Amino acid sequence: MQIKENKNRPIWATTYAILFLLLFILVKLNSPIVRGIDNFVRSLIIPLTNEHLTVIASIVTNLGSPITSLILSCLVLAFIFFKKEYATAIWGFATLIIGNGLAYVFKHLAARPRPALSQRLTPADGYSFPSGHTFGTAMLALLVIYLIVPRIKNQTLQTVIKVLAVLWVIIIMLTRIYLRVHFPTDTFGSLLLAGAVWEFALMFKERMSQHKH
Repeated sequence: MQIKENKNRPIWATTYAILFLLLFILVKLNSPIVRGIDNFVRSLIIPLTNEHLTVIASIVTNLGSPITSLILSCLVLAFIFFKKEYATAIWGFATLIIGNGLAYVFKHLAARPRPALSQRLTPADGYSFPSGHTFGTAMLALLVIYLIVPRIKNQTLQTVIKVLAVLWVIIIMLTRIYLRVHFPTDTFGSLLLAGAVWEFALMFKERMSQHKH
């Protein structure tokens, strides 16, 4: 399946990558800018804390776990594979492997501790930046929007699925911040990394298509 070519893709890819690396450096340096952003966003969300919302957020955040998102992403790509679009499926699997690999490497390079254990509303281990939940969910949403939505003939349904995919990413981001297992900049970083990985992957796919023709 042919993904629509975008001449601005290199600009988007580079912009996402530069912004991610800048944020990574600021996080690594424990910059006041990062702390200011985190404190501001958390000040908007933390007052909403209540028992019922915590239960809902805990359930929802589990649905957006890195493993769940990876399984669902693989199912999307398996569907593409069984449609005999082998090159696209292999490209998708490679993008997932490289993307998750980069997220893992940057998480350990940043080595950012999570919010204090006493503040957390749900258990979480490992480092904080970037958010694995947000990255995995963003990659799943991109796969659905680019590989599944164009197959749907109904324009309204296309729009609904796109909106739901974006909302799902936002909801997972908010649950991670609300449950105090991630700083807001952890989730922003994941979006930037997912954007960079995706745009560079699409650039590679376009180049491969041009060589074929």
